[in-house]
Amino acid sequence: MTRDWRTFHLLGGPLAFLLLLLVPGTALDYSVRGSLGLLIWMSWWWICEPVNLAVTGFLPLVVLAIFNFLPVARILPSYSEELIFLLLGANILSTVWTRWGLDRRIALVSLIGVGTSTRRQIMVWFAIATLLSAFLPNTVVAAAMIPIVLAMLRFIGIEDIGKSTFGSALVIAIAWGTSVGGFWTPLGGAPNLLTIKLLQQTAIDHEFLFMTWVTRLFPLTLAIAVASFAFMNAAFKPEIDHVEGTREYFAQELRSLGNMAMPEKVGLAFFLAATLLAFTRQFYASLLPGLNPAYVFLTFAVLCFAIRFKGEPLLTWDYAQKHMSWGLFYLFAGGAALGEILSQTGTAKLVADLLIPFAGGGGLQAVLVFSLMTMIVTQITSNTAAVGIMVPITISTFQSMAMNPIPFVYIVAVAGNCGVMLPSSAGGPAVAAGYGVNLKMMFSRGLWLALLLWIIIALVGYTLAKYWPGFGIA
Repeated sequence: MTRDWRTFHLLGGPLAFLLLLLVPGTALDYSVRGSLGLLIWMSWWWICEPVNLAVTGFLPLVVLAIFNFLPVARILPSYSEELIFLLLGANILSTVWTRWGLDRRIALVSLIGVGTSTRRQIMVWFAIATLLSAFLPNTVVAAAMIPIVLAMLRFIGIEDIGKSTFGSALVIAIAWGTSVGGFWTPLGGAPNLLTIKLLQQTAIDHEFLFMTWVTRLFPLTLAIAVASFAFMNAAFKPEIDHVEGTREYFAQELRSLGNMAMPEKVGLAFFLAATLLAFTRQFYASLLPGLNPAYVFLTFAVLCFAIRFKGEPLLTWDYAQKHMSWGLFYLFAGGAALGEILSQTGTAKLVADLLIPFAGGGGLQAVLVFSLMTMIVTQITSNTAAVGIMVPITISTFQSMAMNPIPFVYIVAVAGNCGVMLPSSAGGPAVAAGYGVNLKMMFSRGLWLALLLWIIIALVGYTLAKYWPGFGIA
């Protein structure tokens, strides 16, 4: 982005906010104008990124403190949500993997059997990224896997991935895999946890169990995985058919790591134990009612700093500070705060009332409209921001029609995870862009993938909502 454009976007967001808030002649309440203006401002900055995405997450605090269209105290809980501590704990545990090289070992072990076919390479990288991102944040998966791909590409003589169809395709496969796989479980990323938080806040009066998410979304997960896998097989035509020595390269790299060290084993055991406890909470909730998944992960995270091997801690705070995705927490909190503002000022209900004519009584038309809106928003802004914008509107719309919003929230949440076209869409594409992937290729192929995913989400989601009563339960 040039300096002039950055300045334009930097000033455009707040000017749009002030114009909507302060210009007289509108019938909207001051609080509604303020929250709509904030929605536009945050969306503008999230889309165009004149500042870091995390910085935009602080805007609700600053804007409410100055313009007072809602007490700041009303949104402070959004910045100390339990789910933020879940993200923190999971991020610390995955940082242990990076600290001891476990992330690299896992990827290499998974790839020993890939073979030398370039098309198969693309498919396998996509599949592994999809699977890992179901349990790890997409940014973490992309950041761990892409450097391994780049090392392999350099080994076979591809230095500039932007000029190589095969090189760009491999990196894009990882980026898209993290997006497509990210909604499989609540642990897949902040958008899922934000959806759960918003549901608990406005639509249900009990704790949302992780296993509920997995079981309700399994049919959509399966349909999207199959469709995406088929698309990846057809979308890219590498300039070479086979790469000699790839399997040997992985085996050589794995041997160079030596035997699995005790810190790696403990780091893996901690993450698996935390994940298992998060998914089996229903079996111990009555015994330990306060130990929900957020504190399970945080407990194991704290242990990482306390346990020592040969005098060295499993993880030091200095290392964690340098390698953790701190901005993710503030982006999550900002999205939650924006949703709270839209809800408490009545803005979400106002927008919902305007959307009721397009909801079509909750049938296929509603599914098509809301899934399409979410797919568009998540292509141009982050998936967390898209969910923070669309889920409150979805809940308010169908509650205003005296309808169960749960099925539509599931559909919107899945669509919100499917950002594939632009670096701003999700963590995976952003990491890929940072490594010099061919952005034109990512945009053009991503457009067709987004269209395919929208059709799958709409048709399968509508079928589930119409014929499976369990899809309406949270």
